[in-house]
Amino acid sequence: MAIPSIAILGGDLRQCYCAEYLLSVGWQVTCFHTPDFPFHGSIRIAGCLPQALEGTNIILAPTPLSKDNTWLFQADTQKPPCLLASLWDSLLPGQTLAAHSFGEETRLLLQEKSCRALQLSQAREYAVENSLLTAEGLLSEVIQKTPFSLSSAHVLLLGYGCCGSAIGKMLLPICRSITVLEWELGRQAQAKKDGICPVAAGSLPNVLPTCSLLINTIPAHVLEPQLMQKLPGSCHIFDIASAPFGFSKNITEKYLMPYFRVPGIPGRFSPATAGQVIGKTIERISDYGL
Repeated sequence: MAIPSIAILGGDLRQCYCAEYLLSVGWQVTCFHTPDFPFHGSIRIAGCLPQALEGTNIILAPTPLSKDNTWLFQADTQKPPCLLASLWDSLLPGQTLAAHSFGEETRLLLQEKSCRALQLSQAREYAVENSLLTAEGLLSEVIQKTPFSLSSAHVLLLGYGCCGSAIGKMLLPICRSITVLEWELGRQAQAKKDGICPVAAGSLPNVLPTCSLLINTIPAHVLEPQLMQKLPGSCHIFDIASAPFGFSKNITEKYLMPYFRVPGIPGRFSPATAGQVIGKTIERISDYGL
């Protein structure tokens, strides 16, 4: 049986811990533009992108793939930047690109190159574990950046998917009250079962004035300007959604409310565990015939 091989590109410390895990279970691992890290001597460090991709079955992209749709995301700014276009040019037919998620444009590019897209967030185990790590890290962020105790906080949660439910269940024993805005009926029922009160969009004008903490998990602008104006100026907003995010960057200037965008929480707060989760997910999927 052939030894599986992987090229791990850019990103933050999650990539490094993923590399170490996959090496420990017998994979051939090559890293390119990952953060400075005391790697095991058996991990190959490639000097250029084509060298990194040569002979590998799977390429692990960073999370996020890019912050500007032009350059590959890499936390180590001491290394020369790498254009996304260079990655597309270097991919070989039959290779698999693994990433947290893909946009439609990226999927089409991979299809044109006869490459496969492996979206990690579609794996149930990965989604659940990553959501728990997100909830833990967010709790730390909230405690550090709010001037009030969570035991006195009225929380409004936007969205009750994997991350929303993990956050809600973690905050429920701590906060004074939690309500959630969620459109999907099944998720509304799950929130109610978990002890969290789902609120209808039409009831938001009554809920928002008492809100001291608003947490958004939906990658879309949900609250219209007339609703934003009903929030008290002391309300702290935390946005963990991916682009296009839940709020515009000028929200603090416009509404005079503290606003924090906190993407990539697992990579900042628990990179070792998050990296192992990525590695185990790739290993598990590979074992079932990637």
